[in-house]
Amino acid sequence: MTQLYSNLANIYHEMYQHIFDYDKEFSFYDSILQRANCRKILEIGCGSGMLARRFLDNGYDYLGLDLFNEMLDIARSEVKSDRFVQCDMRNLSFNQQFDAVLITGRSIAYVIENQGILDTLTGIHQSLKDNGLLVFGVFEANGIFDNFNDFEQDIAHNNKKLKRISKLKLNLATGWTYDWFAKYIIEENDQSTSFDDVTTLRCFTKDEILLFLKLTGFKTKEIIEEEKTFTLLAERISTLNAVYHKER
Repeated sequence: MTQLYSNLANIYHEMYQHIFDYDKEFSFYDSILQRANCRKILEIGCGSGMLARRFLDNGYDYLGLDLFNEMLDIARSEVKSDRFVQCDMRNLSFNQQFDAVLITGRSIAYVIENQGILDTLTGIHQSLKDNGLLVFGVFEANGIFDNFNDFEQDIAHNNKKLKRISKLKLNLATGWTYDWFAKYIIEENDQSTSFDDVTTLRCFTKDEILLFLKLTGFKTKEIIEEEKTFTLLAERISTLNAVYHKER
């Protein structure tokens, strides 16, 4: 698993404030949640809390979940709230149910085994109220592999200069997966440090992710397509209609 969210959590927090437009991302989710009248929400992959702050400021009954305590420590400090919990998305278990579950930042890309996808979606199904809403984005396999290029990013944050050099390599061991090799170079106070990181990510074809949803008791309501990604809105249907059911 990548170090980006553990040993390099502070670097992530500094970089992604400039990579993501969190106001725009919040507005996207907020419009969906308002239309569906969802107020009690779970965000999976909440990271350092940049969306959490916006959800809480706008009156949502919010809980954020992340795999990495390092990210959650930053989130608690930034948001001044303890509405966060550490958990693996593949092993969800709550004594409450939510109006909506969001998997943000396309975090499901880190679940590369079919069983892990099924377990994740089944746990979400059980965490939602009847007709509850699941919203999540995925990398689209055709778009990723049609333009499978290395890339570099340069970011200035306060007195730091951050550079990420990314190289991609096909993997395909467990699906439409690829390896992401990244070098982070940080320059501050005339000193330079660097870190190497590697992780495996998964992308999906549309038919593939729709089948996963069907097997785990969801009805797809809408698909919002963008270049290299798409976002799915799915509704929880009765457990009795689910073809796949994980014994818990």
